[in-house]
Amino acid sequence: MKRRHLFAAAMMAASLLLPAFAQDYPSKPLKLLVPFPPGAGTDATARIVGQKLSEQLGQPVVVENISGANGLIGTRAMARAAPDGYTLGIAAPGPIAIAQFLFPNMPYDPEADFTPVIKINEARIGLAVGPTVPARTVDELIALIRRNAGQINAANPTVGSVMHLVAETFKEQGKLDFKLIPYKGGAQATNEVLGGQVEMIFNGVSTLASFAKAGRLRMLMVVGDTRSTLVPDVPSSRELGLGYLSGAQWHGIVVPRATPPAIVARLHAELAKVLANPEVKEKLAGIGTEVSTGSQEDFARFLQSERSRWGPLIKNANIQPD
Repeated sequence: MKRRHLFAAAMMAASLLLPAFAQDYPSKPLKLLVPFPPGAGTDATARIVGQKLSEQLGQPVVVENISGANGLIGTRAMARAAPDGYTLGIAAPGPIAIAQFLFPNMPYDPEADFTPVIKINEARIGLAVGPTVPARTVDELIALIRRNAGQINAANPTVGSVMHLVAETFKEQGKLDFKLIPYKGGAQATNEVLGGQVEMIFNGVSTLASFAKAGRLRMLMVVGDTRSTLVPDVPSSRELGLGYLSGAQWHGIVVPRATPPAIVARLHAELAKVLANPEVKEKLAGIGTEVSTGSQEDFARFLQSERSRWGPLIKNANIQPD
């Protein structure tokens, strides 16, 4: 009995000390893990946010890339890091919200091993066709697919990516018969559409917009409720009556699950200031993304909604990893 009382007293003392600990935090450099190679959009996001976070905290924020296995290796390293607030991780759809439905033996638990801190940004997805495809609207494309059932091909940038899953949703909900051709990345997939080998593609708006402005692709739609500022003349899927279409590439910050709540709250507050900074907004817009806002709870609910959406789709479409 005495031992239990001592333990309870110790736990209460520790909980009272947490806010003071958070005030002293951080007292040394932080590490921001990126589960993808340098140079990609995830890496660019991490470096933009990390630089401003470093300025605010008065401590270096060192970006460390740990790539491999489509982000699983770096995300595993995040899960195994010390839960002391000095290791943060960039969360992305594949490793955090999709992979668990593709791989039976995950090296970490995406739900149990992390505490969501904040959502950072989103990169919109668009639908485009090659310049020789005789469709200038989504309705015309749908009619073309139906007239040529099984003969129209769509480039799939990466198996299991958000772009892939949006294409599968378009196919399933629209009851459309077209083939998804897998490629090793967005650049290769886009080039196949540019060259006329494949008729259509769902890919990042920022990638498609530059080719559309040059007349090398024709953008028909931006996925989501609103238009994109990058291509304001292109209608959104909701405008076109395709409200079932949604999804975007996104990034957020997570920490190992046992990180003290006071530290998580401090990180959220500091990162919210980072994302409100006009310079950060401008830099993130420069890489084709839009800043997100919200609480820790908002990000946690968003992650759950992503898993609830993509899990059943992957099962129904029998999507298998490469």
